[in-house]
Amino acid sequence: MLFHNPLRQAVLIKRYKRFLADVKLENGDIITVHCPNTGAMTGCAEPSMRVWLSDSANPKRKYRYTWELVEDFAGHLICVNTHRANQIAGEALDHNLLAPLQGVQNLRAEQKYGYDNRRIDWFGIDSQQRHTFIEVKSVTLATHNQGYFPDTVSKRALEHLRSLQDMVTDGHRALVLYTVLHSGIEQVSAADHIDPKYADACRAAREVGVEFYALGCKLTPTGISPLRELPVLM
Repeated sequence: MLFHNPLRQAVLIKRYKRFLADVKLENGDIITVHCPNTGAMTGCAEPSMRVWLSDSANPKRKYRYTWELVEDFAGHLICVNTHRANQIAGEALDHNLLAPLQGVQNLRAEQKYGYDNRRIDWFGIDSQQRHTFIEVKSVTLATHNQGYFPDTVSKRALEHLRSLQDMVTDGHRALVLYTVLHSGIEQVSAADHIDPKYADACRAAREVGVEFYALGCKLTPTGISPLRELPVLM
């Protein structure tokens, strides 16, 4: 995934109201930008961190710029735009970068499924002709090289797990794909210390056949590339 236009560099002043951030541009101007992340963004939104912004080039948009990347104080690059996770996961699936998912065909994004008619991030048919439901999660929370999901209590993530379990019970294939958008993360775990209900639900889901994988990526200010599978520890 390449950014369509060169990203603009700035320094973070503060993030607030979840979807907004004030930044200082290299020319000294202070502007408000869109922050496309509903999580706590722990370790990703400290004042004075260097950030990169994409330009919508739409002067009529209320917030012309979108916050894409941040460099933490350890020098790691992090993508805070959670919408990028699905796009990068799709590239990895298309290029068969994850061995357990090689052979999944007819991939379609944002398909309705389940008894409550919710949307799955990716749907396909595997080599055994099973319907395959792929829920993508963005991972940015890190302690040293250990990544965690979620970074705040997430009722929505819990509901997604239950829907995936329903799919497995119905004879389909279902999995969670953690897309790691932090250059320092080498493995991923459910965040017991933040959302123990989600962590317990992950272990229960794995017992009934829901699969868990993680995708490591290369992050640069010009683009983000899916690289390789990372371990998932439960």
